[in-house]
Amino acid sequence: MLVGQVSCNRIKEKLSRLAAVGNEAKPVEPEQPPLSEEEAKLNAVLKNPELFADVPTAIPVAVPVPFELNKSSVVSILGYHDFREKGGEAMVINQTKFREQMLFIKESNIPVISLEDVLAWKHGEKNIPDEAFVITMDDGWQGVHRYAFPVLKEFGFPFTVYLYKNYVNSGGRSMTWAEIQEMIDSGLCTIGSHSISHDSLTARKGRSDEDYEAYLLEELKVSKDFLEENLKRPITSFAYPYGNYNSYIRDLGMEVGYDSLVTVNGSKVNWNTHLGDLGRFIIHGVNDSVFKLATSFRGRGSIDSSKMTLATAMNEQGQPLVNLSPAIGTVIKERLPLLEADLSGLGPIKPESVKIHIAGGGSGVPQYDAATQVLRYQVPIRLRREQCDVTISFIKEGSTQTETLVWPLRIDLGASYLPTVDAIPVQP
Repeated sequence: MLVGQVSCNRIKEKLSRLAAVGNEAKPVEPEQPPLSEEEAKLNAVLKNPELFADVPTAIPVAVPVPFELNKSSVVSILGYHDFREKGGEAMVINQTKFREQMLFIKESNIPVISLEDVLAWKHGEKNIPDEAFVITMDDGWQGVHRYAFPVLKEFGFPFTVYLYKNYVNSGGRSMTWAEIQEMIDSGLCTIGSHSISHDSLTARKGRSDEDYEAYLLEELKVSKDFLEENLKRPITSFAYPYGNYNSYIRDLGMEVGYDSLVTVNGSKVNWNTHLGDLGRFIIHGVNDSVFKLATSFRGRGSIDSSKMTLATAMNEQGQPLVNLSPAIGTVIKERLPLLEADLSGLGPIKPESVKIHIAGGGSGVPQYDAATQVLRYQVPIRLRREQCDVTISFIKEGSTQTETLVWPLRIDLGASYLPTVDAIPVQP
């Protein structure tokens, strides 16, 4: 009994001590000072249940770049006839000379475009380069296929051949249907009509008004139908034989379905040129004067009368001859850029001879430091094209020959139309 009584007493003592601890007075917490006005506002914000809700992110809205039709473009249409391997005469040019002319055009960086591109531009559907060439051939001589076509394929130049019905696949030196089709299949060649007989359309030859109109309709419409039937493609352009026409013939040609009619008038095509009066420069085989005139744009001189220097040219040590800013290949966002060119690698230059021309931006006289040979030019007109060629012309000391340097600029036109941060709407 004693042992059990002792154990019981110990348990009672422990319970008594635990009860005493539980009844002890709890310490008093210090009184917190009241919140300031700013703390109270912050506390209210933190207790707002919408504080951590999903908030829509501001998403930039792509603003489409508005289409700007460039009406300042100028097109030079070259007209050729027959080709041969060697020699040459008024309407016949040898293959070597023709290739040299195409090489001059290639190195000028003035593009060769199709006649279809010109028509799309004239209809307001697309832009074309500020300066461009179109290449055409008349009649359908076999020399076009044998000598000109390989050169045009080499350079990738599109071209148009005008055929007249009585000379197609007629033997002798005329092209066959197979040769014509081969050129079309290359993707470079389009075909136009050059009448049925190649007679002068303005020669009435005693015909009455009714007979003359019937004659013109046959020369214009039947030749078109003939080519369309055999080539299975629309024929939309016509070349006046000998360039002889008048407004009546022109309007009749438009009525029968031609989109364009080309002349032999040595004039360039611009926005105001009537589609029935598209001028051409007929290139001669023994005289370069027409070719020089055809390749002269806006007073910067014929491309074959000046020495071309490529902007990427290197010296013998593999270093660039010119240093350009912006560098070639750089896409700039500024449509009124400051251009700088270090020409010291080209040798001494006559300061007064340095000029600059920008396709779509006009011509000007740049700042030129003769000591450092550094050219600077602030473009005065906002550039409108994704690529604008800059042509720098100069004459070296001790020389009278004009030399040119072509420098392609690439512009991010969309950057000029990007919205500012303030203009970005928040999506709901």
